[in-house]
Amino acid sequence: MKHHLFVWGTNPQPFRGKADSSIVLPISVEEMARIGIPARKIPRVREELQRHGVTVGISRTVDEDDPTSEEVKEGNAFAPEYAVDIHTNAGGGEGFEAYHTLSGGQGKVMAQNIEAEVIKIGQKSRGLKTRANSAGKDYFGFIRQTKCPAVILECAFIDSADAQKINTEEKRRTFAAAYSKGILKTLGIAYKGEVQTMTTDEAKKIIMDKAGLDAYTIQFLGAYKYGEELMVKLAKAMQ
Repeated sequence: MKHHLFVWGTNPQPFRGKADSSIVLPISVEEMARIGIPARKIPRVREELQRHGVTVGISRTVDEDDPTSEEVKEGNAFAPEYAVDIHTNAGGGEGFEAYHTLSGGQGKVMAQNIEAEVIKIGQKSRGLKTRANSAGKDYFGFIRQTKCPAVILECAFIDSADAQKINTEEKRRTFAAAYSKGILKTLGIAYKGEVQTMTTDEAKKIIMDKAGLDAYTIQFLGAYKYGEELMVKLAKAMQ
């Protein structure tokens, strides 16, 4: 049986205004913006699901600011069995949380399955939630307008120490694997086991040994927007 799932992401710019200089952040605003780009998180989930034979539609791979109605229309046209919206949270808290429709159903089941996997990797859960608007309907347009069961996933808070849980490629891949396991369980697909990937630290060592680069140069390379991914690719090419 062919399974279809649509992955949606909010605008990849977590900070659009000027940063408040009075707030002491655990990492720089630039780094937070880099971490918060859904286009950099979504493909990891997509890759895992595609590895298990799931056909995955995706709302974006670049920074764009389409209204929710347009994104939902695109998702509905894909006619998926489920839809997930991958977020990073904000507001100075800690932990994972997920929203599903007021009626519960299969969206709630998927949220429960994902939550269970996220807890296994050591992330605190703030629980599964619903929210109603003044008309008593689902508050979030993504959940209300999407025709299939839909959930909103908030992996961690981007504006607190919680951001340290997603501040490396390895940590983000860990979350992606947890999300994928929960989704696959909902679809009734057995997880095949994680593909061994090279860590950033392993890549740094290979590059330093093979290319003779010093620690300062490696640090400079790592500060590049896609530095971690680039270092892994370089290291693999050098092996």
